[in-house]
Order: sequence, then structure tokens, then C-alpha cells
Amino acid sequence: MRKLFRIIFFVLLLAFVVIQFFQPEKNRGEVSANHILKKEKVPENIKTILQNACLDCHSNQTNYLWYHKIAPVSWMVNKHIVDGKDELNFSEWGKLDIYDKIGTLEKICRDVKRKKMPIKAYTTMHKKAKLSDEQVDSLCGWTEKLSLELMSAVEN
Repeated sequence: MRKLFRIIFFVLLLAFVVIQFFQPEKNRGEVSANHILKKEKVPENIKTILQNACLDCHSNQTNYLWYHKIAPVSWMVNKHIVDGKDELNFSEWGKLDIYDKIGTLEKICRDVKRKKMPIKAYTTMHKKAKLSDEQVDSLCGWTEKLSLELMSAVEN
């Protein structure tokens, strides 16, 4: 019985080592001119919120921690990034038309108020990403203000 456990342990260890060679591509693009932080006037407090709670999964620049490089965690992180960028990519903000931007800003506020964003799996490992009620109010205030600015640009 002991020999069986030893064999199983070594097979699992070998499998763990082998899967380390199958890493997803890293999300490390350049900050382009289309990035929201380049296209919009973002106050420092909102910029900090976006950097701490949003941009790792919703931009082309992810800040990887040491454990993000270990499979299968690296696969899970990559899935979150791919899904997040499919939903909203702040690096592509400048390519959206004004109406899409306004709709996106409304969705951002709605999702953070409902605590759908940032996702629990992210806030569990990134304590700075957990938004306080004050941060949610600030973020929603900014999204509403930016929406009004964008809407007035359409009207003029």
C-alpha cells in the first residue's frame, strides 16, 4: 500500500512539473493612445481605483504576481483576463463610439454597485481591489460625470 502511495505521489509530482511547460501567453501590451487613461481626464482617485480593481483583467497590461506563473493558476488567471477583455478592454477605449462609451460607463457603475465587479476570485487575492462604499460612490460619480460630458459632446 505504501508503495502505491509513493508511485501516485511521484506521478502527480511529474505531472505538476510537466504542466509548467504549458503556460498561456502573458497580457503585456503597451499602453496605447486608445487607453482610457490617455483618452479621458481621469482624476487620481479614480485612476487608483481602476489600477487596483479593473485594469489587470480589463486592459492589455496585467500586473502578474509570482503565483500567476504557476500552472494551473496561470490558466485560471488567463481565462479571467480573456473573459474580462472580451467584456471590456480599457486599452481599446478610444476605439469605442460615444454611445458605447456611455453604455459601458453605466454598466461599470451598475456592476460595482451590485458587487459583481471586481469578481470575488480577484478581490480574495488582491485586497486593494475590494472597493469600499466610498470608492463605489466615487467611481459611479465619475462615470456619471463622464457620461454627461460625452452626451453634451454629441449634442454639440
